Amino acid sequence: MILFNSRKTEYKRPFGAVKAGEPLFLRVLLQEEPFCKQVNVVYRYENGAETRGVLLPTENAGEFCGEIVLMQVGLCFYRFEAVKEDGSLLFIGTADGVNATMGDWLPEWRQTVYEREFCAPEGIAGGIWYQIFPDRFCKGEMQPPRPAKGARIYHDSWEERPLFTQDRPDFKGNDFFGGNLNGIKEKLPYLKELGVDLIYLNPIFESGENHRYSTADYEQIDPLLGTNEDFEALCRAAKAQGIRIVLDGVFSHTGANSKYFNKEGLYEEVGAYQSPDSPYYHWYDFKNFPEDYESWWGFSALPCVNELAPDFLNYITGEQGIARQWMERGAYGWRLDVADELPDGFLEAFRQRVKQTDPQSIIIGEVWENAVEKVSYGARRKFLLGNQCDTVMNYPWLNAIVALLKSGDTKVFCEEILDLLESYPPAALACLMNILSTHDTPRILNRLGADVIPPRSLQADNYLSQEQRKKGTSLLKKAAVLQFTLPGIPCIFYGDELGMEGYGDPYCRGTYPWGKGDQTLLKFYQELAAVRVANRAAFAGDCTIAEQDGLLILERGKVIRMAMNFSDRPQKVQGEFLFGEGFAEGILQPDGFAILKLCEA
Repeated sequence: MILFNSRKTEYKRPFGAVKAGEPLFLRVLLQEEPFCKQVNVVYRYENGAETRGVLLPTENAGEFCGEIVLMQVGLCFYRFEAVKEDGSLLFIGTADGVNATMGDWLPEWRQTVYEREFCAPEGIAGGIWYQIFPDRFCKGEMQPPRPAKGARIYHDSWEERPLFTQDRPDFKGNDFFGGNLNGIKEKLPYLKELGVDLIYLNPIFESGENHRYSTADYEQIDPLLGTNEDFEALCRAAKAQGIRIVLDGVFSHTGANSKYFNKEGLYEEVGAYQSPDSPYYHWYDFKNFPEDYESWWGFSALPCVNELAPDFLNYITGEQGIARQWMERGAYGWRLDVADELPDGFLEAFRQRVKQTDPQSIIIGEVWENAVEKVSYGARRKFLLGNQCDTVMNYPWLNAIVALLKSGDTKVFCEEILDLLESYPPAALACLMNILSTHDTPRILNRLGADVIPPRSLQADNYLSQEQRKKGTSLLKKAAVLQFTLPGIPCIFYGDELGMEGYGDPYCRGTYPWGKGDQTLLKFYQELAAVRVANRAAFAGDCTIAEQDGLLILERGKVIRMAMNFSDRPQKVQGEFLFGEGFAEGILQPDGFAILKLCEA
């Protein structure tokens, strides 16, 4: 029998990712195996370089220990070879990515190695995010806007639902409700009461579409949202409440109706579509000028840019570039749209400029998979190794939470959580953006309450029944507790705290129902947030997770314990009750959950 478990510090430490040059202790036990004089560690970098280390026997029979030092940043893969007295080898690998087994051609263990200086921005761990789709959050008072370019549709009522192709076959995402920056500023006290200290804004730069991912001018706030000065005022007001603003950076493409491409001639500048002599022409890849050009996922309204074109790179990441301009106006950092479609050179230049502007700022990448395993455009990506993003949007755990609440399978859930805990550097884990809904997904209430997600053509006026809302709300409470207690930072998508509904885009992007919505659910969120705020240091601390007999236990900083009972019987759980349902006198009922404070030693 061979004993080695990459997730247990008795066999490997430190747990999880390691800094380049940091000693990695390894311990292997060979029980009831032929006598061996040593165990080799064979570790392989992705560039093909392979190195060997040695684990030597200890005084304990069958025990081999030693250290290796991994110097190359990136993913490293390792396996073991037990050397018998006659020099022959027993090959040791892993069938499940964690535990050891013996055999030929077995998979290796994966080890993340990151830059030594990589650390989380100060003061961010333990916080709470809030994501706002600006057109749909709040319509505040503002001066008459400057003329807005392009054909725009304006809703008569805040209560209407967003339009889509089922309403207008020629629809271009250009219907607007009038939410603006002053509306967000007006609601800062509400967000503060919800414990929010970080706001992520979907794009706010000039654009003819309500989502504003089709940037028309990186230097101007969209006129329907306000002015550049309004943005600065929002940042000042937020800072006074201890809240920081993060912008959405869309740099893989622009809008076709931008001043850079100018397909319909809305701007005075000569755009790339209009002439090869345009200063922006070489930002874009024309296959057959002017109609055939590279576009984002084939959408002609979103022409792709060459992010490494020297003047585009300088325009965004240069000394006076867009990244710096908006941070100097008050932004705390950036969320990078489709980060996996941005080349390494761009991401590294972007990080360098952002961190020069404010070393404690944050950069979040939109990556939907395990970000250290991600391969795109034929290469392993380097998002979380210390030279690109600080962290990513955490879609893997969103999917794990939904699966757990639908299946009750705590074993699979723990594996999903441990996979990222083992993969990601501590700095990235500390500020993971833990989401339940986003502008790109169905609302969490719909995912948990609906029996099935209806086809896109039937989503417009499809609402949950009373019974489905009741089911969805019950599960949403559990989802929120998991979201708020797992490592990283919970991110509330505007309105989830009130039980907003909506299937896919654009129906998940409805208007915030001020004065309406589920006030009982809102109170639940406020009380949950208050527990997190009061125990911020603990929620910024280490995490352990375990399950047994359907009882899920998650502990933070050796101070906070979260317990959730997926079994069909009451379970004993120790700790001082802080928040939850179905818990009394040390007993957690089936379907119950509780956040508890551990007694100090």
